[in-house]
Amino acid sequence: MTVPAPGPSAACDGTLAEELVRRTTHGVLYEQLRGQHVRCTACAHRCVLEDGRTGACGVRFNRGGELRVPSGYVARRFIRPVETNTLYHVRPGAPALTFGMFGCDLRCPYCHNWRVSQALREGTTGEAPLDLSAAELVDEAVRGGCRVVCSAYNEPMISAEWAYDVFSEARRRGLTTALISDGNGTPEALRYLRPVTDVFRIDLKGFSAAQYRALGGRLEPVLETLGEAHRLGYWVEAVTLVVPDLNDDLDGLRWLAGEILAVDADIPWHLNAFYPRYRWNDRPRTASAILVSAAGMALARGLRHVYVGNLASEVRELSHTRCASCHAVLVRRANYATVDVALDRAACPRCGTRVPGIWDAPV
Repeated sequence: MTVPAPGPSAACDGTLAEELVRRTTHGVLYEQLRGQHVRCTACAHRCVLEDGRTGACGVRFNRGGELRVPSGYVARRFIRPVETNTLYHVRPGAPALTFGMFGCDLRCPYCHNWRVSQALREGTTGEAPLDLSAAELVDEAVRGGCRVVCSAYNEPMISAEWAYDVFSEARRRGLTTALISDGNGTPEALRYLRPVTDVFRIDLKGFSAAQYRALGGRLEPVLETLGEAHRLGYWVEAVTLVVPDLNDDLDGLRWLAGEILAVDADIPWHLNAFYPRYRWNDRPRTASAILVSAAGMALARGLRHVYVGNLASEVRELSHTRCASCHAVLVRRANYATVDVALDRAACPRCGTRVPGIWDAPV
């Protein structure tokens, strides 16, 4: 899917689309085709763009045979515990600076961050980019005592070149770096970002082609991305938001657990509760019973670290990290915050079993 690019005139009229055009740079993730056509390789849509056209994400566009991509701004950035990005095996309790931009390659009708991810589709008012260099953003992280920098809130792969700049600076300053992605990626983008990125947290939003069509994507590239990220050496964690009347079928979730297991039984899988929001604000919250049942099924299939989230007060015991061998609690959490860490050099102090993750220095 392609749409006309916003006019690249320097005389910006103040609309968000035109403000974003001014904050672009030459892209890396694309192929030059005949004439002035280009093929973007940042996400699995692989949009072929003629001059003056914009990709499905709304922010990568062809201008005169050159792919222009987002750079030099943020739409949101916050310093919060790393666990708020649903990362449980990455520096527990560490402050993380999480930033995001505008645009998205998918159009999930329950998106929590729709005011930025869907801003261009929705014509969201009151939103504007904040100009920051990569160095200034990482300076904020260091001043805030952060040990992790995460790209999230919208799909980071559609601004991969900007993430590369930020993560390069963050790595230089000794910080761990993490992509919080919908998984609709490409091997090219994963290879490009791997030298500066430690963590790939992937959303597994469904288990059927029909479910992904409803979100504007396809299942196959997401499963391929899961395996490729692991093969490339990213630390991988997977998240499934269990949405009533979309993907809350236990047989389907059992199949999805098998897909994770086929890659690595040590990949943490987070099963999170849906709450009504955005276009699906008339659906009920996910019942705790389905999440607990799905977690038990996944553990029975052989996954070693399965969590239930967004229901901390109801199923708090399923938010803790336990030893896969003796089941001792090693990291205790409450409401997406670490309360206590009992690891001994990344291992269980009771039985010595090593626990996979990034616990000390960055990889």
